[in-house]
Amino acid sequence: MRNVNTIFIRLKRMSVPLSALLVSAYFAAHGFNSVTAQKLLEEEIAALEAERKKIKAARDDLELHVGLLSSNHVDPDYLDELARRELGFSHPDEIIITNK
Repeated sequence: MRNVNTIFIRLKRMSVPLSALLVSAYFAAHGFNSVTAQKLLEEEIAALEAERKKIKAARDDLELHVGLLSSNHVDPDYLDELARRELGFSHPDEIIITNK
């Protein structure tokens, strides 16, 4: 009987440090998960920034071409290049230099 009482007394004394250890482990695990999630978000942000730069470059290219074909002033060289390319009127020996 004395052994059972000693075990209960020891468990009672260990309950506070054990609870503190469990709480600390809980917060440590969540801290680790948040660091991992932050790294994943930073990688995703970098990938999206690269995609945004590609899209911006494509948009700038389109804005340039739209500007060349604006209703106020049509660039005749660009119009000729566009018409020949789309309609297939370029000769095989012609050299067409494009921006792409």
